[in-house]
Amino acid sequence: MRRLLLVSNTNAHRVTAYGRDVIARALAAEFKLDEVQTARPGDAIDLAREAALDGIDVVAALGGDGTVNEVANGLVGSDAALAIVPAGMANVFARSLGIPADPVEATGWLLEHARDAPRQVSLGRAGDRYFLVSCGVGFDAAIVREVERRQLLKRRAGDWFFVWTGLRVFFRGYDRRRPHLSLSWGPAEDEHRDGLFLAIVQNTSPYTFLRSRALRLCPDAELEAGLDCMALDSLKTRVALRVVGSAFRSGRHERFRHVTYVPDRRRFEVSSQPPLPVQVDGEYIGEHELLVIESAPSVLNVLY
Repeated sequence: MRRLLLVSNTNAHRVTAYGRDVIARALAAEFKLDEVQTARPGDAIDLAREAALDGIDVVAALGGDGTVNEVANGLVGSDAALAIVPAGMANVFARSLGIPADPVEATGWLLEHARDAPRQVSLGRAGDRYFLVSCGVGFDAAIVREVERRQLLKRRAGDWFFVWTGLRVFFRGYDRRRPHLSLSWGPAEDEHRDGLFLAIVQNTSPYTFLRSRALRLCPDAELEAGLDCMALDSLKTRVALRVVGSAFRSGRHERFRHVTYVPDRRRFEVSSQPPLPVQVDGEYIGEHELLVIESAPSVLNVLY
């Protein structure tokens, strides 16, 4: 019987003690089960890394995108496989893989595929932090930073708290007059852009969900390819509304004026002065003056 460690984030949007018990009992029918709960940000990285060193076959993340990101960071380069029981708000990576959004249904799905061979997937890496879906520098990371400062409201209001925070940061909390970012993706003169307000690099699509609607900022991003980047040199209201509207519909905004779209690359460099906030998979990781964002091919085993 294979060994599975269930890593639960008790602060996740849809995790309850009863739900954890139901899920744990179901998984124990197929796996030799161990359970741990995270106490603070970063715990899941250490727990997953220790589990891989201990010979655990599968580490299942019961939580949102942040928990999944941390478990993935702990498992990179090991033989252990990541499994996902989504219990957050957006659950972007799980949904992009076709895993059911309901935690109990996802557990049943995992049991059905428990004997399948895991697949190797590529990740992005921003500095020393890996990401499964996206890394953002500038405006979107400023939104994430504000959301993380109000965890109680995040849990109570859900998706609409992100929308409200995004509007508040856009109109009152971010400098939309003076761009500070530069982006480069190669040595040639036409592989560089200055005067940017944000840069979003994606390993897969979509960027996020608003309820059932996908927001596709880098619509061509896929796990089997390199990284895609979308950057904006204007945050005027009409520009932002047009890009967001397109991202919820056709996803063809890469042709718009003020949009720089660079698909399928192995490496990007983003610099800013002063340092600007950075997020990976919806988790704020601080402010950076220079960030190298690279593709890390086939570094993670995933059950899906």
